[in-house]
Amino acid sequence: MSDSTITVYDPRGHARVVAQESAPRPTALDGLRPGVLENRKANARLLMETMVDSLRPAADIGATTTGSKPVAGPASRATMATLVEECDFVVVGSSD
Repeated sequence: MSDSTITVYDPRGHARVVAQESAPRPTALDGLRPGVLENRKANARLLMETMVDSLRPAADIGATTTGSKPVAGPASRATMATLVEECDFVVVGSSD
């Protein structure tokens, strides 16, 4: 019987932690332009757009801009640029 070598790879990879401060919160929503970044899971867009629409009776907010991203990845640069340019706040979440 011969000796054999077993190589074990660590599946965790290299964790990278970057400290990030939260964005300042507006004192009121009136006049702000909402956005939604949905992850293409079932009902994610519906849920988040409904959340934004539920703010309308209490605040005079603009039209909603919606962007999409892959389920397991970041939004494209183009999507992020659109949201930055056209929105004052963005709702981000997941649904299934």
